[in-house]
Amino acid sequence: MSPGKKILGLTALLLMVTLWASYFYVFKESRDGQLGAAGESTAWCGTPPSNEAASLGKDQLTLRVTNNLRGEFMLSGSLVVSERTFNRYDLSRNELRLRLEPLQWTYGATPIFLEQVKLQPLSRNLSATNKSAYTQLESRPIGVQGQVSEFPFDTYRYGYKPVLYYLKGSERIDLRFKNITTLMEMSNTFTPIQKYNRVDYINEQNPMIRDEDYKAYGPHECAFSVERKGSFKMVVLMLLLVLCLPLMLVFYRDAPGIDFLATLVGVAVVRGLLIGPVQDFQLYNIDFLFGAAILMVGTVSLIKAMRIHSRREIALRSGESSW
Repeated sequence: MSPGKKILGLTALLLMVTLWASYFYVFKESRDGQLGAAGESTAWCGTPPSNEAASLGKDQLTLRVTNNLRGEFMLSGSLVVSERTFNRYDLSRNELRLRLEPLQWTYGATPIFLEQVKLQPLSRNLSATNKSAYTQLESRPIGVQGQVSEFPFDTYRYGYKPVLYYLKGSERIDLRFKNITTLMEMSNTFTPIQKYNRVDYINEQNPMIRDEDYKAYGPHECAFSVERKGSFKMVVLMLLLVLCLPLMLVFYRDAPGIDFLATLVGVAVVRGLLIGPVQDFQLYNIDFLFGAAILMVGTVSLIKAMRIHSRREIALRSGESSW
């Protein structure tokens, strides 16, 4: 056996061992069809989540941050206003609003753009035992710090301070809510990690760091880092290695077969499974790996086809009938 065939055989053996090891790792990490335990994809900050505030008619703002596989984040939630707060600020006539003040995400810039969240009209329930008013936040996308093109190593950061207010003429009146809770309910592939101070949240090596940057965030300030789960990264690796199988077959075959077509179909299926169809020609870093696999299989198949064609012509000229 030639040295090239030996190297190819060892590479194929290593590929199969890696595939089986990845398969058993993912199998071990799965919990009822989920990657890891259900609690690994959720987190909260602010006031501990409780149904007591709603049942007793206390002021309670609950924000829910969700996302999808493509790294798009959405904000929704609900609001309970007590009778005392409702009457004090005359919320029957004053429209209640919500703004999200972004926390500093880099030492070189100070955020100035606020995100405005629209509230639906308050539904009064002042005659009930808890005597409160209730409304929901209109769901809207939110901007996070992170590059979706770095999939599957994409990491996102989101930090803000929610403030309820209303306008009295040209004056902005802020409401002081004690019970503000943020629930991070991420998709199965993400893990949210709460950050407790500016240094952990910004996560930069910078000489501008001061002692006050280590000070803990306030009770209504929330900062999160959202990362991909290790088990999901292993799934991506396993699918990429599966695409290497047609390439191995191309090297082993003396004549090119349907390996190129199999690679095209495999890339389309894996890409659609992991990310979805291409939208507005937005390319991810992983797309270049897909392209490299297609080019490699196509190149090897074409070279072998050209060699076979050349041998046939030589055989015809020499009068050999076996070709």
